[in-house]
Amino acid sequence: MTAPTLLRLAQLDEALAAYDGFILDLWGVLIDGYETFPGARAWLERRAAEGKPVWFLSNASRDAAGMVEELGKLGVPRELFAGITTSGQLAIDAFLQDAKFREGGIYLSGPGTGQAGWPAEIRERFVEEIDQAAIILGVGSFPEDELETRFAPLATALDKPFLCANPDRNVVSGGLPFYAAGKLADRFAALGGEVTWYGKPDPYAFRCAAEELATRGAGRLLFVGDSLVTDVPGAVAAEIDCLWLAATGIHREALGLGFNQEPTREGLEPLLRQHPERPRFAAAGLA
Repeated sequence: MTAPTLLRLAQLDEALAAYDGFILDLWGVLIDGYETFPGARAWLERRAAEGKPVWFLSNASRDAAGMVEELGKLGVPRELFAGITTSGQLAIDAFLQDAKFREGGIYLSGPGTGQAGWPAEIRERFVEEIDQAAIILGVGSFPEDELETRFAPLATALDKPFLCANPDRNVVSGGLPFYAAGKLADRFAALGGEVTWYGKPDPYAFRCAAEELATRGAGRLLFVGDSLVTDVPGAVAAEIDCLWLAATGIHREALGLGFNQEPTREGLEPLLRQHPERPRFAAAGLA
């Protein structure tokens, strides 16, 4: 396998000059859910000054408008990015457009706090008990010690379709580890349940972002993400160059790196060997 080109933080802007548009993950790249990473806003401002559009692609189960609002609270103003695609918005579109998902109760496998902005016609179908549901909806993240409690009702409903609106298995928020809906979906599928995934690593999600950037004149695209499980495989499948950030996201602890600490090729290789898809570039962080 070809090793990724390791870029030092001081080299990033020079390497990025070859691209005219960018697709960025959020958690582990720009934010940790509670604050924006140092230098992230300045990075976006430089791309805006260059006239190079940025589109966010997130596995968050919020609707797109709700995520834009949340970013504003974190100090990422709307004028610094062209738009956003979220797993939640892709799932919303499926509920509204796919006839087989238009009726019946919906049971939330996660906390559901991010669904306040979902359309009322979907929210009014949410039910408290899984036996009242026709569909299971995987959303959000939760403390790791809640895994068994949250999965128990799902194990009794393997005949119901599971729509996963957050394919992440693990997330880091505020510096703390959490499980996400993808963890539940994996176990559900392992027992024979049917899961439909919305978001990364499905190349469709990447194509949605790429098509939006194409309408803004951007054809040479770079995706930036932190996950070797969802981000890198999705970008590779969509045939989009990928910059993997090793020291600001979910793999930082496994790599033994401090926040934004410059990695070495030797330090990255053992983890990279565990994943078949390789990014084109690797770096500590975005800025």
